[in-house]
Amino acid sequence: MLRGRTGWGMDPEIPHVYYVLLTGRFFNLMGNSLVFPFMTIYLATRLHTSLGIVGLVMASYGGSQVISVLVGGVWSDRFGRRLVMLGSLLLGSIATFGLGLVHSSVMLVLFLCLMGFFLPLFQPASMAMVGDIIPRHRLNYAYSLMRMASNAGIIIGPMIGGLLADRSFFWIFALDALSMILFSLVIFLSVPESRPNPGIHAKMTGHLYDVLQDRMFLRFSGLWALTSLVYSQLFMVLPAYLHINLRYPPSTFGFLAAENAVLVVLLQIPITRYTRKIPYLALMALGVLLYACGFWFMLSGHSIVIFALAIFIITLGENTINPATSAWVAEKAPENVRGRYMGMFSVSNRIGAALGPLIGGLLLSQSPKWWLISTGLLALIAAQGYWRFHRQHHTSRTLPTFVN
Repeated sequence: MLRGRTGWGMDPEIPHVYYVLLTGRFFNLMGNSLVFPFMTIYLATRLHTSLGIVGLVMASYGGSQVISVLVGGVWSDRFGRRLVMLGSLLLGSIATFGLGLVHSSVMLVLFLCLMGFFLPLFQPASMAMVGDIIPRHRLNYAYSLMRMASNAGIIIGPMIGGLLADRSFFWIFALDALSMILFSLVIFLSVPESRPNPGIHAKMTGHLYDVLQDRMFLRFSGLWALTSLVYSQLFMVLPAYLHINLRYPPSTFGFLAAENAVLVVLLQIPITRYTRKIPYLALMALGVLLYACGFWFMLSGHSIVIFALAIFIITLGENTINPATSAWVAEKAPENVRGRYMGMFSVSNRIGAALGPLIGGLLLSQSPKWWLISTGLLALIAAQGYWRFHRQHHTSRTLPTFVN
């Protein structure tokens, strides 16, 4: 395990390399969020086509992301976390800058897919590095800080991006690319490699096949995909419900989304500290149960106050479940294939997020009431699954890895 210097007046158990990654992630997410809220508008403007065609183009972007997180996990184990992160940032900056320059429809789709492949390579590699360098009992806290920094960047980025997009879309792509180049320079100068000794867990062959043979992890991945499907209703289906069914202006959900991001920043660390003695799978069960309560609370009325309170409840669940989930995977995965496990973990998240709008949209078109009831029931099923998993395996922070 890589051991960095402590210092900076920070937690003495956490190496300074982690804080370099944390700070860089904040600025990088701020740069990324300059672009993504306005991507649909940009493509519709450049392609001169309907939103239906833009949706198909964005689907190809999503497909490249799924491939990316899986490949990124394999490459981070094989070539090293640092190298994959550098490659993701540098190649992603080229694709992002190119997307802001080209006008041809073919080139737009090509650069979009390249960006969709290169950017997500960073996630499994960085998550694996955090798992490498942070002591096991501090993983939940470390992932909580990382998530808080990401959300802080996401709060700021869209506000700046909106002002720039009013003048020229080019500048949001250029600044995003610049943020990636600067972050890659910081990693090159300040972040050493953390890949563990390949001799560890020699029984593992180190192939993706080993992950797919791990029934315990696949069961967990299925629960996480269901959890992601439920959470995706918040950002993918709820805006349509508010605008189409309840006649709220689009800006209404914008305020609710800002509420979610601000609450993540304000509450993540206090919640993590308060729940630090609760086993991870029990936290996951609690978090998804709060998802169910949040969506069911929306049945109580159509006032914006009702939706603001529902977002508060769901965000409490989000702050409870997400850091615990990342920490549990990092802790249980064998060290020499941690990147592959993080990649598969990210794939299950994206599969759930991709299915969510499809299922939620179908339910909403039939009945908003049944959409909310069904979403809550799916969350309840996931919560029961996590709790049974916890009870069955007597989960604690000292359990053996997935594969023995």
